[in-house]
Amino acid sequence: MSQAETYYKILGLKPGATAAEVKHAYRTLAKTWHPDLFPDRSQLKQQAEEEIKKINEAYQQLKWQQPHIGRVAAATETYSYIACAETYFKRGMENARRGRYIVAIEDFTQAIRLQPNFAAAYKYRGLACSRLGYQHRADSDLKIASELEPKPKTHLKTNKASSWKCTNTLIGHTNWVFAVAISPGGQTLVSGSADTTIKIWDLATGKLLKTLIGHTAWVRSVAITPDRQWLISGSDDRTIKIWRLATGELVRTLIGHSDPVWSIAIAPDGTKLASSGKNKTILFWDLVTGQRLDTRVGQADSAYSVTFSPDGQTLAIGSCNKTIEIWHLGMEQLLHVLKGHSSWVNSISYSPDGQFLASASYDKMIKLWRCGTAKPFSALTWHHSYVGFVVFSPDGQTLASRGDNTIKLWYPSTGKQLCSLKGHSDWVNGVAFNPQGNVLASCSRDMTIKIWQLE
Repeated sequence: MSQAETYYKILGLKPGATAAEVKHAYRTLAKTWHPDLFPDRSQLKQQAEEEIKKINEAYQQLKWQQPHIGRVAAATETYSYIACAETYFKRGMENARRGRYIVAIEDFTQAIRLQPNFAAAYKYRGLACSRLGYQHRADSDLKIASELEPKPKTHLKTNKASSWKCTNTLIGHTNWVFAVAISPGGQTLVSGSADTTIKIWDLATGKLLKTLIGHTAWVRSVAITPDRQWLISGSDDRTIKIWRLATGELVRTLIGHSDPVWSIAIAPDGTKLASSGKNKTILFWDLVTGQRLDTRVGQADSAYSVTFSPDGQTLAIGSCNKTIEIWHLGMEQLLHVLKGHSSWVNSISYSPDGQFLASASYDKMIKLWRCGTAKPFSALTWHHSYVGFVVFSPDGQTLASRGDNTIKLWYPSTGKQLCSLKGHSDWVNGVAFNPQGNVLASCSRDMTIKIWQLE
């Protein structure tokens, strides 16, 4: 029996049934076997879930073989839709967000018919298929999407490779400095320290503007919202604090972690916050209200690092179990598990164009991953100790990493090292670029922050 004959049999039809007969059979069986009709945890409910999965697959496969099966003409629908690829794609995204994956697949398919090279439509049709259990079709669509996505540009600049100069050293913390962040406007620098304080500095002059007191343990991470209104900090005291950047006023304390908070990440639109820590839990927060969001992602061990993709649709999680998980936030679906490191993944960073992900590990390696795939395409090995962090420059042409007391700068497209920045007397814990990419701030266990200028 052929695969097509099997699908017809599942729907109770003979091969060659008309489009109307296929649709009618599907609707009848879907109503009969809908899992919500059966008591929870019953054997019948489990059977219904298996049956509906087979019914959905049969219908989808037969419909794709017969393009005329599907919705009635747009003129007969309640709302009329413009027959263009983008319109169908947007409608498909909305249906997928609402969990209507079968309808979403139809929309994405129509978008692809109108625009055969629509990479995003292939990608999200694949994700919707995966949610319904059609893994073969999902893998095929995701592969096509990866092939259609624009290829990254290769940058081979060789000038200014060694013209970074240390222009200032900021002294004020009384213990290790764990994290630094530069405001989107480039005027303000913030730092978090093991002395439990956060300090706000004028980046141009190095003047200390404010010292924020509120945490009761090490401050491991700091971040500034895109609108420059709020400073976010994560601490070993198991809390996240929201401060008004302009005044240093403590606005809100977020409580939810049962262990130290190791990493925080602000969504590109500035409305959400993701946080991770030792307790293996990834939490999401509404930055406007401070409320914890009911978003569930993460299967890995303790997460050292979390970061949003530039479009805000995915979250990458670097873990103690040597892997990186890539989650689609709208669907709350695990897309990829990136395997290649032989030790803990300390830090991860997306390129600004969203094409690449860089990861740093205790295995002394930096790996570069092409987004949408699960295999690294490049590895940087010129570190003699574990790599504490990786950060892309705003233009994506430079990658900064830490090895011992030095900062290494790389061309990510070629793997070529530009230079090493030496000046700290103890391990460097973090760096941050200004928006223009010509200023770099680094923080260290030597209790200082150094400002580097590209001349």
